Amino acid sequence: MRARGFTAAAVVLFIIGMAQATAPLYRFTSAGNYPRATATIPLGIGKGQIVGYYSAPSQNLGYIQTGKNFISVDPRKSITSHVEGINSHGAAVGGYCPAGCNMQAGVHGFSYEDGKLTDIDYPLPSTTTTANGINDRGDIVGGYCTGTGYTSCPIGQESPAIFGFLLKKGIYTTLAFPGAQESQASAINNAGDVVGIYLINNTGPHAYLYKDGVYTTIDYPGSVYTVAYAVNTSGVVAGVYGDQSTTHGFTYSNGTFTQIDAPNSVGTAVTGINDRGDIVGLRNLSLGQDNFRGIPLSAVSTPLAAFRDS
Repeated sequence: MRARGFTAAAVVLFIIGMAQATAPLYRFTSAGNYPRATATIPLGIGKGQIVGYYSAPSQNLGYIQTGKNFISVDPRKSITSHVEGINSHGAAVGGYCPAGCNMQAGVHGFSYEDGKLTDIDYPLPSTTTTANGINDRGDIVGGYCTGTGYTSCPIGQESPAIFGFLLKKGIYTTLAFPGAQESQASAINNAGDVVGIYLINNTGPHAYLYKDGVYTTIDYPGSVYTVAYAVNTSGVVAGVYGDQSTTHGFTYSNGTFTQIDAPNSVGTAVTGINDRGDIVGLRNLSLGQDNFRGIPLSAVSTPLAAFRDS
């Protein structure tokens, strides 16, 4: 799993008073696979478009999907790339590693719109950057890590990060959960609300919501770990949590969690949600598959007021 995901760790904290809701009805359909790819991993959903990355021989490359049509996003002839988020105007963001770089400590962020690619690099020397989310105003969030060695950046991820960031009107602002050893911003909605993940006191990852200058933990009650991947304009947060045996997708809105499990699966992850409330993610058909590199699914929600679907 990429930098947006972490390995499950010990017991986590959660906010007292959060309720759990019965899962709503979803119509699960295949999100489609990149042609001739060995795996296709959806990471975000916009207005009629899905983004993510696909596996090819010796490479993982980003893609943008519109309907049944796929285009590859391969910045600077990279050896690996991934598209993490897309807004309703079709502007996408992600990260890449050019030929010759260290995939674990040498990634650049990028934005991509109408075939034009722009690098996103946090303005500090020897910094690894990845862009994870973009809203309709063009505000971008992601993560960065100073230093190029394994001792400075997390190991085992293609886009390592220690700090989150917000890029707004050309100005970078660090986003760091108070007291956390590592934190990263996953997504931003049109209201400027940010969701992300953090590690603290060797526990986590934990999910957080950053709203009006305040950080709030939003871990699923009783979970071993919780990851927030996306937030839509209505403030509905989507992600994945793990219990003692498997993983589940979830949404969170107004203090209420809703568990999401794809049918006939042993594990589910929700990786994106759009303003309609449509979600995209992954399911596992059997235990032991690596980090949800299983079958990609999209789920189109039925009209439910709680999700503000039309």
